Amino acid sequence: MSQDLTFFEQQDTARLLGVIAALGGEVFVLKAQVERLTRALSAAGLVDEALLSGTSASAEMQRWMSEEEKKFGRTLMRPFVHLDEAVNVSAFMAER
Repeated sequence: MSQDLTFFEQQDTARLLGVIAALGGEVFVLKAQVERLTRALSAAGLVDEALLSGTSASAEMQRWMSEEEKKFGRTLMRPFVHLDEAVNVSAFMAER
């Protein structure tokens, strides 16, 4: 078996790396935002752990989670499930 990846395997690898990079970036940004907001609200005496726990069980929060899960899944998998519009544009670039 050849160790060289086929064109399609390279494309799948690139798409999968795109998914991983998107997920990592999303996680980091969201963790930082949650930490910043929690610290600010705690410092102002506006939120505590009991209030946060109670909010997560609300119907409104559950609706948001359901919608956000679908959007997040579509965004996360986009690099893998959608073919690139222009897989190889180097020939066009060389002409200019």
